Amino acid sequence: MKANFTIKTPIFVGSGDSYYPQDYFIEDRLYFIDRDKFTKKIIQENKFEEFLKVSSNIKKLLRFINDNFSKDIAKSEAIIEYELAVNKLINNYSKPIEAFIKDSFYFRPIIPGTTIKGAIRTALLDYLAYKNPQIIEGYRRDINKNKEQNLHTIFFCDENKSSNGQLRYDAKKDILKALFVDDFKAKSFELEILNPINRPYKKNKDNHIPTILECLVDGEFEGEIRVEKHLLENDENLRRNKFFQDEPLSTDLIKKALRHFFRKIVDIESKRFRAKTPKYQDYLIKIGKHAGAGSKSLNGLRRIYIRPLKRDFDYQLSVWIDKFENPFGWGVLKFEA
Repeated sequence: MKANFTIKTPIFVGSGDSYYPQDYFIEDRLYFIDRDKFTKKIIQENKFEEFLKVSSNIKKLLRFINDNFSKDIAKSEAIIEYELAVNKLINNYSKPIEAFIKDSFYFRPIIPGTTIKGAIRTALLDYLAYKNPQIIEGYRRDINKNKEQNLHTIFFCDENKSSNGQLRYDAKKDILKALFVDDFKAKSFELEILNPINRPYKKNKDNHIPTILECLVDGEFEGEIRVEKHLLENDENLRRNKFFQDEPLSTDLIKKALRHFFRKIVDIESKRFRAKTPKYQDYLIKIGKHAGAGSKSLNGLRRIYIRPLKRDFDYQLSVWIDKFENPFGWGVLKFEA
């Protein structure tokens, strides 16, 4: 089934890469330099020898880039506020910008299928836990010991156990191997360089985090979400999973689970933090880094460990927001008929 994903608040899904001052140029926007085009340009202008001479000195190199950059050699661009550019990046040679994940050919952002599948997986897990409270109570001790893996083992692997009777996750028996989620490609997008703010629960003072991120702030992405019915029919382990007998794994079940889970997250976040959480609509989901552990764990079973306090909590103690108080991570998943 075709699906679309629309950005509602800033989203960051990192590639693991970072940009440094020699990778971009700041003018009215931040422009990412296409190194091949830049090299070709300076060779055509007989400036390659000069480039080699200054390349080992960062100040001289940046001055050379400043003198020779033009927008036609940019491979992508992003919005950046003047204040952030001046105070955090310009003349700060060691400050990296964490990069958003992009496809390697067109250098356009993508929403990884694994990211969306992760949100679906959490929602399904929450829905099954809600439908089977007696199972949760029966395994309460095991869940407390190793909540995440044991919950997946119980519901998605049909209570699979090792020879000594212990719950044991087995990817071969995981029913969600029949769920395929494509990488979502951009139909339109807008990137912005942001310096996120951390807003604590029950405190008035926001913390300005030193991290600088390349974020999606607008756009629409398209991909495919489908259940491989032949796997469900032909794999005995998947076919016999008792938790999916009344309601088989399907897009209809996924929609029901997404609505059930993320309505609660919207309600909790709206009441807990002074932030502009979007009003719920089908199918609002929260994804990406800095979206918060609350949207990735189960109500009533959350054990969010806060390292500085050395304690577990039932919900996150802070939320990541932009300067307009929009919390990170929200987008709408629309399924095409």
